[in-house]
Amino acid sequence: MKLYGSLASPYVARVAMFADLKGIDLPMEAAPGGLGSDEFRRINPTGKIPYLVHDDVGIAESEVICEYLEQVYPDPPLLPSDPLGRAQSRMVSRMTDLYVAPHNSPLMGMKNPAHRDQAVVDRQAAAFAAGFSHVAHFMGPGPLAVGDRPTLGDCALAPFIGMLKRTVFPHFAEVADPTVGAGRLAEWWTALCAHPLAGPSIETYDVALAEFLIWLQERLAQRGRGGG
Repeated sequence: MKLYGSLASPYVARVAMFADLKGIDLPMEAAPGGLGSDEFRRINPTGKIPYLVHDDVGIAESEVICEYLEQVYPDPPLLPSDPLGRAQSRMVSRMTDLYVAPHNSPLMGMKNPAHRDQAVVDRQAAAFAAGFSHVAHFMGPGPLAVGDRPTLGDCALAPFIGMLKRTVFPHFAEVADPTVGAGRLAEWWTALCAHPLAGPSIETYDVALAEFLIWLQERLAQRGRGGG
């Protein structure tokens, strides 16, 4: 079993955190030829990561991969035992993908106030606020997404919050960090970071993301200087 991907991706980080919490040894490899390359598309026709290969069969999409790992490695369970709890955990994951994840892209390239479209920033800030509210509303009893043990929902939401703490919250005052102060997401983030397994996984992702952002900044600067 191996996972194609880069830990700097929040979708890959979702699967990596899920595997960590289950105690699964999941080797990770970079996509051959890079994302979207013809070489990688011969392995995964979507050209995207993460992509899991198990017994020579490929499985795409982070949500599906996590559900597959849950069934192949049922212990410890990362979905609650009761139907309502499972639905709540899955809703947190789905709400993250639908109502949080998409709102980062329009802000890319706008960190410099001199190159900022304020109307876009205000629109995305409102979308983020609504998305965070949706996620919090559909969580189960705390302190984590559902109860006191990490589940699929925690693995989906945590990497995106970690990414926003690096790429959005420090640069756009209009987008409030929901994990600061009081509120359901603040309670959730504090509890998840303190978890003995989830906490280190969050830190590992943050290190990988920070390194990637440094590389990306250097790459863009090189292009700006006319480099290859």
